[in-house]
Amino acid sequence: MLDVGGGMNHLFSMRKICRLGLLLGYGLGVAAFAEEAPEAYGTDRYALILEREPFGQELVIEVPTVTPAQEIKAAQAAAKAAEKELRLCFIFETTAGEIRAGFQNKTAKPGDPKSIMLGVGESFRGMQLLSVDMAESSATLDRDGVRVNFSLAKAPTPAAAKQAVAATPRRFGSGFRAQPQKPEPKPKEPELTPEQQKVRREEIQENLRQYQMEVIRAGMPPLPIPLTKEMDDQLVTEGILPPS
Repeated sequence: MLDVGGGMNHLFSMRKICRLGLLLGYGLGVAAFAEEAPEAYGTDRYALILEREPFGQELVIEVPTVTPAQEIKAAQAAAKAAEKELRLCFIFETTAGEIRAGFQNKTAKPGDPKSIMLGVGESFRGMQLLSVDMAESSATLDRDGVRVNFSLAKAPTPAAAKQAVAATPRRFGSGFRAQPQKPEPKPKEPELTPEQQKVRREEIQENLRQYQMEVIRAGMPPLPIPLTKEMDDQLVTEGILPPS
């Protein structure tokens, strides 16, 4: 008679042996893969690809060069252009404590104002008044990004030039550090002779009187500047002032 129970036990034993064999083989395979993985996926295998630079070379941006000589030349050109257009005639402080500067419009056409009075921050023909120094009798205007200094006793000169920075390549993803530069010496201001200073003072007085007449014509409070008899008669003839 066939022993069924013994056959079943033998079958179960064979299955257990097969399962143990599979688990043992899987464990050995994982261990072998773990030992070989660092060597198989090291950076050396990518060296050839990186040498070919498939993503391009490192980006380098060159900063435009602005030399001190170019800055000084631009400042001198701006000063000469401003001298042809404007002349500082007077500086005064209003009753409200506001300091204003009066300029002669040297390129005035018919209908244009011959004199301009500006406060700090105000502009004329793109030139903005930046500051007024009553102690030095000077005013500083910005003309196309260049500072021009006007003085009652001297011709317009470039203001102290800004420190120029040499060009330094900038690398994408890297830092940028500007190299320290020595400040440029301040340009020497031209001095006027005593005769030129006398002529300049007379011109300032005449321009101031002309500006006073325009202020009166505009109905603004007059400046503390006396008018000549000829100017007073002119304003009476125009009907601006009553006859004396």
